[in-house]
Amino acid sequence: MNPTQILWLTLASIWAIVEIAIVMKTRTANEAKPAAFRSAKWIWWAIIAALLMALAFKRWQLMPIPLDYQLRQIIALLLFSFGLALRFYAIASLGRFFTTTAMVQDQHQLINHGPYRLIRHPAYSGLLISFFAAGLAMGDGLALFSLCAPLAYALAKRIQYEESLLVGYFGQVYYDYCQRTKKLIPWVY
Repeated sequence: MNPTQILWLTLASIWAIVEIAIVMKTRTANEAKPAAFRSAKWIWWAIIAALLMALAFKRWQLMPIPLDYQLRQIIALLLFSFGLALRFYAIASLGRFFTTTAMVQDQHQLINHGPYRLIRHPAYSGLLISFFAAGLAMGDGLALFSLCAPLAYALAKRIQYEESLLVGYFGQVYYDYCQRTKKLIPWVY
């Protein structure tokens, strides 16, 4: 392994440990409806499937990304860091309202500060950016696509479920918030 690969392995391992710690700390099994668990499980299965497919495509290099290795790694590491920073900033902005189980809590408040001023699901945006960066670092277009597509699909389903919960709880206030913000990409989508 070269130093760049060791750095990626270290970052990915730390990230996985932090994500597992977040799941353990914030899951609320007793209060959630079964659909919430299904959406979380779909995300985890999508991540596992995406990683396995991407690693295979990385090895085969069927569609190499035409960027110099070092430049590609620098860009990918910067994007990866930005994605994780956005994800953790979003989680911190939600505070006690963040859970890995999609649900509305007692006295739930609509958070519209921090990254939530511009987008409704910045933690998912950060996750997608980080996966895109990892796919870019792998150096193969099919690896990049297979890393992002399953996760994007699972997150789209999760967002649909979460937004139905939020509309049901907040009503017009959430509709108004949706008019002022985008789902994942500021001013775009």
